[in-house]
Amino acid sequence: MNAQIVGEDEKGVGLLVEDNRGDEHEIGLDSEGNIFHHKEDVIPDTPSDRSNIEDETFSQARRYARYHVYREKGYDTVPPSENPDRLAAVLIALLDLTDKQFWEYFQTLHEQSVSHDRTDALPPLDLPDEVYEEEFLIYKQNVYLEDDLDTIQSQLDRPATEVIGEIEREELATATGQGMLSKATSLVGGTSETSDVTWTELTIEGVSGIDTMYYEDTNEERTIESQDQFDRKPDARIEILPSTYECDDFRYVVGHNLVCQIRDCYIGMGLEPPEPYKVLGHGRYKYTGKYRHFDFYEPYFDHEARISGYVSPV
Repeated sequence: MNAQIVGEDEKGVGLLVEDNRGDEHEIGLDSEGNIFHHKEDVIPDTPSDRSNIEDETFSQARRYARYHVYREKGYDTVPPSENPDRLAAVLIALLDLTDKQFWEYFQTLHEQSVSHDRTDALPPLDLPDEVYEEEFLIYKQNVYLEDDLDTIQSQLDRPATEVIGEIEREELATATGQGMLSKATSLVGGTSETSDVTWTELTIEGVSGIDTMYYEDTNEERTIESQDQFDRKPDARIEILPSTYECDDFRYVVGHNLVCQIRDCYIGMGLEPPEPYKVLGHGRYKYTGKYRHFDFYEPYFDHEARISGYVSPV
């Protein structure tokens, strides 16, 4: 993917984006990321007339256009869930929590996720019995930072796409907090030993309750929503599958999910992630579905997959 800003006026920013097939897209978007113009001569205009790869290429170009304008202009054009910088900021704030603070936010999520297969764990959520019988189920919890985008941007020394990472990516597979910290630190510049960043400048304001998403026998997606005290988009949404992880390991599980979501952001823009984020495992459900059903994507969600350049977390 390549992009060039060709103009800007009161309506928004105009770009030329070259996709991974070498085709050019004319894209116009405003300062909030709303796309008001998208022209491409090869891909059909009507979504129903496109193949899966055509439709995904079309979407990749739009995601990359938003990201390019965000990086070049500083506008808030990327949805939080698609912005690797926001996810990295949440990861840094999460790693700076004490154990007590972490469990205040995520104990219920841990207890619910392990209640499926452990007889010593009672589920804290009051869910219908039939939900536990579904083959696919995922728990989601929103995380909100006290910091706005300007604060997050002020702490980024260089674009994440330019970060190679001084720490070998295999450290991420060791399930240690320090390895996770090294990866988060690489997004804000330097290393965990040399960076001048004060981690407490990025602070978690709070979390939502836990949403439960599952599929019924009809293959329809269902979500049992929980309460959320915040009236804005979250900076990140943790997505956890049922597991048997002990308390000491669950902090890594949450952090690893965010790292995989960062990976998904880049792949969703048609980019290869920076090397430290070429890690296998579940990130966002949205992308796990793409990796499962589109043969032009590798199965990045599968920690047992053999994908050149990617490492397993176990």
